[in-house]
Amino acid sequence: MKVGLNFLPTVGPGEMPAERFYDEIIELSELADRLSFSHVKLVEHHFHEWGGYSPDPVALLSAIARRTTRVRLVTGAVTPAFTHPIKLAASLSVLDNLSHGRLDAGFGRAFLPSEFEAFEVDMADSRALLEENVEAVERLWTDEDFRWEGRFHRFGPLPAMLPRPAQRPRPPVFIAATTSPETFTWAASKGYHLMIIPVVASHEKLTGLLDLYRATRMEHGHSPDFRLHVSYHCYVAESRHEAVARAEEHYAAYRAKQLEAYGSWRGITSDQYQGYERMEQAARTTTVAGLMAADNIIVGGVAETAATIRRIGKLYPGAELSLQLRFGSVSHTEAMRAVRLLGERVLPELMEGV
Repeated sequence: MKVGLNFLPTVGPGEMPAERFYDEIIELSELADRLSFSHVKLVEHHFHEWGGYSPDPVALLSAIARRTTRVRLVTGAVTPAFTHPIKLAASLSVLDNLSHGRLDAGFGRAFLPSEFEAFEVDMADSRALLEENVEAVERLWTDEDFRWEGRFHRFGPLPAMLPRPAQRPRPPVFIAATTSPETFTWAASKGYHLMIIPVVASHEKLTGLLDLYRATRMEHGHSPDFRLHVSYHCYVAESRHEAVARAEEHYAAYRAKQLEAYGSWRGITSDQYQGYERMEQAARTTTVAGLMAADNIIVGGVAETAATIRRIGKLYPGAELSLQLRFGSVSHTEAMRAVRLLGERVLPELMEGV
């Protein structure tokens, strides 16, 4: 199983300035690159200390691109609803060239009401915006004399966009999907790859949605083979006792930031996001012990971590694992240690017998 790093910052100016955090993320990414991790992924969020230090994943991944040589750079995900497709296509194309063709372009709908309100975007339009703008970005990457007549944007005719992506005809496209069958079937119909977060839904539900996705891909003439990113929080240490104790402490700090962001759902319901108004309460009752019992977090010593990853590999055959090592109050020193333990001891153990 391929393993990479996933960054959703849970830090604010009261803890450290952004410039220091970015320096640390770049150092972690350099180490992951040297230790044969497969990718580095960054998600877009705004304003809240849950994700707010990553409002522009393309900019930060561009910096990482110039300090690494092998890892894939994954937008996991950018939000087309908040950026004009011409600007988004151009920024992603620059990143693909800076990384010499290492971009995996991931897109998502976003789900925090506070973000939609800030950008003056109607949440009811989120799915339509995702579908329209991802297609527009694709067309901008590949077409010439291009005219776009959409519901939300109209532009052109345009000459060939510059720069063109380094990858031809375009970088791989991933869609962030959670619990909506509509997202899985739309992504499948277009032949896009997937990014999922098992903690949001049960493994049983995701298995059914992935079966639907595969069937839909084949119905639309796409190969049944696809790439799947699966994201997990992870705390690995020399011993299980230390890992569990520290994971509980750090997850409590993570949960506090998460609850503040999820609080923007209070008093709001949406047909496009059914049940999301209950996320705050669900997060409030989530524990590391419960997550471990459900294989929805990776916590343990080296051997236990390897065993958990093997179980996840059986749940999601062929998946690429995205590990969030820097969460809550996890320090840079702890995260660097975790990357070394994973790269020097867990990954080699996983490769045995492959």
